[in-house]
Amino acid sequence: MALAAVLLLGGCVDASAEQAPPGSEESEFGTAILSALEDSGMPGGAVALVEGDDRGEFHAFGDAAPGLTADADTRFAYRSITKSFVGTVVLQLADEGAISLDDTVSDHLDDVPGGDAITLRELGTMRSGLPNYSAAPGFAAAFGPDPEREPATSELLAIAFAEPSSFEPGRAYQYSNTNTLLLGEIIEKATGSSWQDEVRRRIGEPLGLTSLEYGFATPTADASGFQIGGAPAPEELPDVAPGWFGAAGGMTGTVRDLARWGEALGSGELLSEEAQRERLKTLGSTSDDADSPVYDRYGFALGEIDGWVGHTGAGLGFQSLVMYDAQTGRTVAILLNGTGENQDLPAEIFARLLEDAR
Repeated sequence: MALAAVLLLGGCVDASAEQAPPGSEESEFGTAILSALEDSGMPGGAVALVEGDDRGEFHAFGDAAPGLTADADTRFAYRSITKSFVGTVVLQLADEGAISLDDTVSDHLDDVPGGDAITLRELGTMRSGLPNYSAAPGFAAAFGPDPEREPATSELLAIAFAEPSSFEPGRAYQYSNTNTLLLGEIIEKATGSSWQDEVRRRIGEPLGLTSLEYGFATPTADASGFQIGGAPAPEELPDVAPGWFGAAGGMTGTVRDLARWGEALGSGELLSEEAQRERLKTLGSTSDDADSPVYDRYGFALGEIDGWVGHTGAGLGFQSLVMYDAQTGRTVAILLNGTGENQDLPAEIFARLLEDAR
């Protein structure tokens, strides 16, 4: 079944209760994807396949939370897709001349180890060598006693900076949440506003992303995260304060808005042509880091899988993916509310979709 057939002309299908006509290729595709997701043991999820403003379909399955059926308007955690929002704001500020990607971290922030040798470009492309705060021994000790506590970004940075750097800046690729925390801090220094407000003002409002939030503002309408595997049934996880993720993973929203963001991210809609061109030029191999999320290449807060560009996310009960194909203008978005041993499930589903399209 070709991906092109999946995204033929047709009205926008509105959530899981409305599907393409029985027997259509859209319906067959939706059934196949939902079957794969349900077989994975995920409690619930949502999928979008979109081409432009008037073509696409949205599907959902399972439970978003106990007593709440998932649909295309359920808000899930985006996790590391947040990085693509933050990175885009940084590129906008560079476009405006407020900062330069060749600035060092020390040009904007104090007390960052080796900050006078690390550029903003190296932060965004995961080539700083700074340790990942969420993988450091001190993180579990700080997080474990009270996940609902809202930590300061400075606390998370201190956890990272207690560990040695992995390599000299620019020498290799290593995916580190610490990099994006620092980009969020630099946005705040450059604008005088929180990075969250800048994301809303510069991205959420222009694109009409009405569901975009930092954390879950309305828990009764949002998905809960679950741990799967190791128990007879998925285990609902406790609420986690968004500050534990911060600029590296704290945003939430619906699959509808994620698909719209994926289109803007991949096409460079909110950047100058030059800035988008330079962003794509930063894409480089991820082979240095065996623990990296699944990407063929990674650039400035942007990953590539089989020629499609976008971002993925995973952690503490949620997984996500959004990818855009510049050749066709198509976008795929996947949101799931479960994590287990395999935290690359959306990327695997996406790869299967591409294989079907060949």
